Amino acid sequence: MKRKLTLIGIVTLVLVVLVVWAVPVFAADPQQANKITQVNKPRVLIRLLLVQNETKVDAFIAKAVDAGKLTAEQAVKVKEFWTAHHTQFLKNIMLGRLLQVKDQSKVQALLDKAVAAGKLQQAQADKISQVWVILHTP
Repeated sequence: MKRKLTLIGIVTLVLVVLVVWAVPVFAADPQQANKITQVNKPRVLIRLLLVQNETKVDAFIAKAVDAGKLTAEQAVKVKEFWTAHHTQFLKNIMLGRLLQVKDQSKVQALLDKAVAAGKLQQAQADKISQVWVILHTP
């Protein structure tokens, strides 16, 4: 039962990430590529969440304010959003990519490396490995 719930959770996460990336791309109007609209806002936020350097994020936000794409209030909200979510977002993206790898030995090597570097606990690595097996077993 736990396996099914874990599998459903991971599949749901992967589907959400795909929808967040795919929908704005297909719906975007090429003439509005330079404007932050409701259609391309998720794509802009995703790209911002992938940036891990706070100085770069501050520069991007300042540039958007200078270009009139964001107000000062919106800039503060974007920065707060980035601060609250960027580390977890990157972990979820990396997990999704790791689960798509086809070679189990590569997955195990990456997990072993993460455990050795202290980025994962052995129990977490074992759980990821189990999910990988579930997803890739015919």
